[in-house]
Amino acid sequence: MQPKHFDTIVVGSGVAGLSFLHYYQRAQANAANKKTVALFCKSSFANTNTNWAQGGIAAVAPQPTIHHDSTESHIQDTLIAGAHINNKEIVKKVVEQGPELMQDLISMGMPFDTNEAHQIDLAKEGGHAAHRVWHVKDYTGKALQETLFQGIKNSEGLSLFEHYLVVSIDKSNHGQFLVRVYDINNNQFENYTASYIVLATGGIGQLYAQTTNAPVATADGIYLAHTLGAQINDLSFIQFHPTGLYAHEQDTFLISEALRGAGAVLRNRAGVDFMYKYHPSGSLAPRDIVSRAIITEMEIEKVPHQFLDATMIDSSIIESHFPNIYNTVKKTLGIDITKNYIPIVPTQHYSCGGIAVNEFGETTVQHVYAIGECASTGLHGANRLASNSLLEGLAFAKFAAQDIVDKMPQESGQNLAHDFSNHISDHQKDTFFSIDTAKIKALVSLYANVKKSTDGLQKGLAGITQLIQEGTDKKSFTVKDFESTCMAQVALLLFEDALSQPKNIGVFYNESIL
Repeated sequence: MQPKHFDTIVVGSGVAGLSFLHYYQRAQANAANKKTVALFCKSSFANTNTNWAQGGIAAVAPQPTIHHDSTESHIQDTLIAGAHINNKEIVKKVVEQGPELMQDLISMGMPFDTNEAHQIDLAKEGGHAAHRVWHVKDYTGKALQETLFQGIKNSEGLSLFEHYLVVSIDKSNHGQFLVRVYDINNNQFENYTASYIVLATGGIGQLYAQTTNAPVATADGIYLAHTLGAQINDLSFIQFHPTGLYAHEQDTFLISEALRGAGAVLRNRAGVDFMYKYHPSGSLAPRDIVSRAIITEMEIEKVPHQFLDATMIDSSIIESHFPNIYNTVKKTLGIDITKNYIPIVPTQHYSCGGIAVNEFGETTVQHVYAIGECASTGLHGANRLASNSLLEGLAFAKFAAQDIVDKMPQESGQNLAHDFSNHISDHQKDTFFSIDTAKIKALVSLYANVKKSTDGLQKGLAGITQLIQEGTDKKSFTVKDFESTCMAQVALLLFEDALSQPKNIGVFYNESIL
């Protein structure tokens, strides 16, 4: 039986994957023969980093508004945050696309917050010179996820696969792809073929013991791209969010930067606003500077966390703009943030590097695209400007969709499964290893955190290498073993990349480099 063929297969159901589907359909609106597309996600459609995003989407609003802004200002802020090693053409292309993308979302029903004048209520976050963050209270990602999914679920030629894990992708000599998928609910493997692949699998947060990422963020896309031979760039450029909730051994909860934009300040145990020692913008300095400052203050005081003080913000603003943060902190720690300081600690948040792509999202492997956090587009440079990530996911979804549709022949692609006829039977069992993920997380967290050293990075590399060598080759497949294999292999790439970095810049800081 020949595998079912789709013109395009998308892996991942966050902002990048879902908005790709929207723009893929739009790009062929007038085509006589609609191209087929399938989306696979290994969990539920809503279990994504996007769904956890709080702050919002950075984009210049149509003028006039009560806040003056310009694309030039947004471009400059992005370059400054990225230490000017961003791809300037990509920054310009994405930022200029922002206003149109926001109008697209509004037309799809995205319920952005508005002010009393019925204008978009724009927030300001660290590193931004103007109020330009479009939001839905403090659960923008959840609203975005729901809006995008409702907009695409009944699209023509679309097949959606929930709880289907993509475990391998192979390319034939004829340019077709064999995609091997594990149906989690039915405990069986299936094969599909495609002419184009779009990886939209999110970041690598689960490599760290403390992360703001969803549990599904186990570096699958980067692993799959690497096995295909795609180039991986700057994987050690990891952004740590300065204000992860310190809750001992519990899962980390993100305290949005928008709270600091509304007036909250960082304080040490003595109650001192310490950030002006490190940067003239104080608590709204770029995230890499804030994170290192917090770690330094923790080292000075020999304490496991610092504090965020939101008590000066009017309680009505907290209730109306930050209900999720207020309720979660109260439920988790019993703290009323309108009256008490919030214990915080820098926490792994976002991967600025990843799978190298061009201006359309295409990787170094022809017809394989990567969009969203798994991609290294050049937008972020050495550090991501707050709320540019959702903008990037939307923009590159649009760029990739149009590029793929433009490249496709008018006729639907033929199923070239015969290219894999000898390979499919040999591919029934892929090699994955049982590796203790807690040990992976411990090594990465200890040696590849906010502050690193060459000696530590070498120890981390040796430790990961040993874990892989000692890993048990499993005869039966489990999702856990697949994820541990992805995590170990990508952790190896992360340490190798960190050791190759010649200087400290942006989020990358090696104390051994003078």
